[in-house]
Amino acid sequence: MIVIRNLLLACTLALSACAPSLTQARTTSDDACGGTVGPGGVPVLAWHGFAENPRPGEGNLTESWARYEETLRFLADQGFRSVFPEDTRLPGAGGGRQVILTFDDGRKEQLRAAEMLERHGFRGIFFVIPRRTRPDSDAQFLNSDDVARLARAGHRVSAHGYEHRSLPTTGTEVAGSLVRSPGTIARHGGDDRLDFAFPFGHYTPEIADAIGSAYRHLHTVNPGYWDGRSALLPRMLIMNDVQLSVFTEYLLGGATYAPVLRPVTPDGAVAGTVTFVGQAPLSADAQVFAVSADAQRRSYIGHPLGENLRVSGDTVTVDLAAHMGRYHGPGRGVISYAIVSRRCGAMRYLSPGIMHWIRDPAVPPSPLPTPVRPETVVPGSGR
Repeated sequence: MIVIRNLLLACTLALSACAPSLTQARTTSDDACGGTVGPGGVPVLAWHGFAENPRPGEGNLTESWARYEETLRFLADQGFRSVFPEDTRLPGAGGGRQVILTFDDGRKEQLRAAEMLERHGFRGIFFVIPRRTRPDSDAQFLNSDDVARLARAGHRVSAHGYEHRSLPTTGTEVAGSLVRSPGTIARHGGDDRLDFAFPFGHYTPEIADAIGSAYRHLHTVNPGYWDGRSALLPRMLIMNDVQLSVFTEYLLGGATYAPVLRPVTPDGAVAGTVTFVGQAPLSADAQVFAVSADAQRRSYIGHPLGENLRVSGDTVTVDLAAHMGRYHGPGRGVISYAIVSRRCGAMRYLSPGIMHWIRDPAVPPSPLPTPVRPETVVPGSGR
């Protein structure tokens, strides 16, 4: 695995030698605003729970039925077609407006969400937690009969881990996802080897390689568009405290997706400092746009890189640990993000969506030392 990673790194660095310098001057406003359109990318949305009026205690991943219906109407009115990953054609290749619609956690109310999809002619990928699909499981989750109903209607049912535990911190979850989840999904009529969604969006390069040996498409929670070929798919998590305009702007921006930065630091790696290679001048207003909540608990907020960004020739270095320390507060060990720009009034993705760890997820955080109170000091102990 280490040999493969080193080979990939060498290939990336070799390609970067042919890339134009990031410091080359550009003279036209079209170039400055990213007028060169690439093949584009496919937007991917992800929902979790639903309720008529989500309560604060339910978290921001519980969407209202009204906003959900509004989103579906928007997709239909704008001429979007729902597709599965293997059927995707990028906008630049004549694919038109396409979207991948996904649902995590396999909650019971997603049966209603599926029926609403069907009324608009859409189909989705439903990521269930295989252990919870047993007949004796909690009634709030989809069971084997529900999975069969979704499959008959043309939806796809796939695995979201096995017990929905963070893969990098739980070896048994990796084993369950590889060995037990496919069989469970297949017995219920689902698609056992096509799609997999990482619980909590957590993975490492090694885990992505291992899970990728069993599943074709790996779904993350990194913001951005899918390029139609990468094994890792970004997804925009629908959150009830984020305005729908953020997501509608994202949906309409796929045709102009042409990232100029390629990550050199492996996606999912532990890295306080990350490196990219570039193909065009980097916008001066480069920001980190993260789904991971900042210190004010805001998601999908861009924070400027400022002094945490260094450019040398075609190499871009980001001090991610310092950036997170400033905007996300202490204790945050992982971030799902993309480098973006709003120089021309709309969100432009300068990099693909990626995830990096600031601290090793396999190492439990060290507990804070317990202060010694005066009354606990033993007389004569020298303390």
